[in-house]
Amino acid sequence: MGYTGWILILFVLGIINLITGVKGIRSFLSQNSSIRTYQNLQSFKSMVRKQMYQTLLQLVILGTMTVIGIIGISTGKLNFNGTLLFLLLNVINIFAGKWGKVFEKKVKLLKVEDPNLLAEYKSVCSTWGRKPFPDF
Repeated sequence: MGYTGWILILFVLGIINLITGVKGIRSFLSQNSSIRTYQNLQSFKSMVRKQMYQTLLQLVILGTMTVIGIIGISTGKLNFNGTLLFLLLNVINIFAGKWGKVFEKKVKLLKVEDPNLLAEYKSVCSTWGRKPFPDF
């Protein structure tokens, strides 16, 4: 299989991973309009853990795709059309990622009805945005 084939496979895997992640967030949002109870918070934490691991997987997938593309371009093994495809798929990845961030922002702005849960909710949101692995 050539460079273009691997780039396409990795792109498809990345899109599948993104859609799976967005479905997880949307599913959580459909069941939880706010954080009312400790169980809501635990459900939120479980969803965030999955999201964080999927983000790491996405970095591996898209990082590998990028490395293959750069090697293919620099060695001349990726022809002009392959290079254009590689660039187009990266643009699609950028816009797809921005689309996914919309749902992430929604879930990070949920109302927390129990003041005793607010600090932990904010801590989880902060970890989600700043650390590679969940520490909660």
